[in-house]
Amino acid sequence: GFNDSTPASPVGGNSGATVGEQRLNALQFAANIWGATLTSGPTIKIRATWVPLTCSANSGALAAAGASSISRNFAGAVPNTWYGSALANAITNSDPDGATQEINAQFNVNIGTPGCLQSLQWYYGLDTNSAGGINLVTVALHEFSHGLGFQTFTSSSTGAEAFGFPSIYDWFLLDNTAGETWPQMTNSERAASAINTNNLVWNGPQVATDASTLLSAGKDPAGHP
Repeated sequence: GFNDSTPASPVGGNSGATVGEQRLNALQFAANIWGATLTSGPTIKIRATWVPLTCSANSGALAAAGASSISRNFAGAVPNTWYGSALANAITNSDPDGATQEINAQFNVNIGTPGCLQSLQWYYGLDTNSAGGINLVTVALHEFSHGLGFQTFTSSSTGAEAFGFPSIYDWFLLDNTAGETWPQMTNSERAASAINTNNLVWNGPQVATDASTLLSAGKDPAGHP
C-alpha cells in the first residue's frame, strides 16, 4: 500500500521516491482537485487502502469507494431521504463525528501482477498521460465522487431501498420507459430500471443545463445524460 518501499523514479510530476509515496501523492493530488471544486465547510476525510480486489488476467476491479455512513431527516434535507456523510456535513455545515472519515476508498494492490490485469500497471503521474497503464489520479477522481454523493444506497439487483427510504441520488434517476424516478417505483421496477440500457437517465436541472454544452453524445432527446 502506501508503505510499499519499492524504489520509484519520478514520473509525470510525481517526485515520490518509493511506490508507496507515489501512490499517496497521486491520491492527494486527486483529493486536492475535488477540494478546489467543492463548497463544503467541514473537512472531508478519506480513508484509502490498498487491498486485493476481484481480478483475473484480463479483467478486474480497479477500485471501489463510497460514503462511510448515511443519515436522513437533518436540517436542510429532503424528508425521509438518505444522504452520504460528506454531503450531509456540507449541507449542515457541521461534522457531528469529526474523528471518522466520510469516504472509504479501496484500490487494487494486485494490478499488474500475474492473474490480475497482468498486461497493465498503475500509472502514478500527476498529468493526463497513462503510458499504456491505468492512470491512478483519474481512477481516484472517479471513485472519490461516489463518496461525495454520486451514489445510491438502493440495491440495483433487488431494487430494495436502504431501510425503506430512497437515496437523494435516486430522486434524479429517471427511467424514460416508465416515465418515473426511482422513488416512484416498486422494488421490481427499480431492479429492471437499473439494467434498462440507454433508458435510465439523470434529470437534475443543473446537469442537464451543463450537458447541453459539454456533451455531444450520451443524452436522451430531452438532453438528459
